[in-house]
Amino acid sequence: MKEYKSKVLKCEETKEPVVDYGKVTKFEGYQITLENTVLFPAGGGQPHDIGWLNNIEVLQVLRKGNEAVHFTKEPIAVGTVVSQRVDWERRFDHMQQHSGQHLLSAILEKEYGLPTTSWWLGAVESYVELDTTSIKEDIIHKVEAKCNELISNAIPVNVKFCKANDPDLDEAHTRGLPKDCMDTIRIICIGNIDENMCCGTHVSNLSQLQVIKLIGTEPGKKGKTNLKFLVGNRVIKTLQHMLDRERSLTALLKNEPNKHEELVSKLQKNLKVSNKNLQNVLSELAQLEVERIKNAHPKPKYVFMSKKEATPEFNRAICKGLEGEGMFIFLASIEPDKPKEGQIVIQGPEDHCNALGKQITDLLKAKGAFKNGKFQGKASDMSGINKCKNLIEQYFTNVIISTDKE
Repeated sequence: MKEYKSKVLKCEETKEPVVDYGKVTKFEGYQITLENTVLFPAGGGQPHDIGWLNNIEVLQVLRKGNEAVHFTKEPIAVGTVVSQRVDWERRFDHMQQHSGQHLLSAILEKEYGLPTTSWWLGAVESYVELDTTSIKEDIIHKVEAKCNELISNAIPVNVKFCKANDPDLDEAHTRGLPKDCMDTIRIICIGNIDENMCCGTHVSNLSQLQVIKLIGTEPGKKGKTNLKFLVGNRVIKTLQHMLDRERSLTALLKNEPNKHEELVSKLQKNLKVSNKNLQNVLSELAQLEVERIKNAHPKPKYVFMSKKEATPEFNRAICKGLEGEGMFIFLASIEPDKPKEGQIVIQGPEDHCNALGKQITDLLKAKGAFKNGKFQGKASDMSGINKCKNLIEQYFTNVIISTDKE
């Protein structure tokens, strides 16, 4: 059901947070209890529905005992009959992912002895947690093919109900039941493939899943493996995103999609060669800068150098080349993709470093510490670089005047 009318039984203020796909958001509003509801409260690994009570948005639905509470920003008077509407796009997506998970877990366990220990329904992709350290690629392909074969066979999905004390229910059926479970247990049956107790929402036929795609594995908790998957409309949406990216890459690379891998590999090799050549040039430039500074008459009291193209290796070469010259050295390089951030190096006599160090790091919001007369760290606000230059110039001008007077 997508719509339903029901009476408001309770409306209470709440500050309980809203949790959606694991993201927690602060909330202040109301929790409303109705005589009955078609909005699904979170449970069984499935996120809650969202929707509307009349025209008031429902942001979260939670089960509390045998009641479902609806979180809204506005109150509704007790006794009011409201029209419930389910956000069907979200609900049907959850139905596809949840039924797909039941099917996937059944095939993994029955045909390959890989039991599912938990699962996660995410906003973009989902996964089943398997009790194994790894899963072979050929098994993944076979499981995917089998699931899609059953989907194309349009296997019916039915629901049956049992009482909690039903002798037909063995321990496997009842394991994991919540402590506040009611008398009735709901079981989802996929043909003769799987029977699994579940409180979630499901399709009525496997054909409604459209397709399932297994998209890879990642290490799980405690030696387990997460197998990620997409079902139904998520496969179509993901394919569309991939096509959009491919079109963008085709426009940038100016070649056919089947040539992308070859061209990117070529570009990477060229970039590697270019970077190596750049390092050689910067190394030679650093040596020239060092010689220029050493041979200057009179020899400068300080060195201020800020180059966009400078690398940590370039700065290290300058510092090493001028060690023992008794100069105050300030070097800065700006991050190419983050113009407000950069790396700085300060080196020199202790009295100069003590006088200028903290002022410079404060101006550039730099983090780091002086060690053995040298500071190296990251600056988060390079907009103050000119102020640093003026500060250093003024300091050494005063030092020179003071020296001349003496």
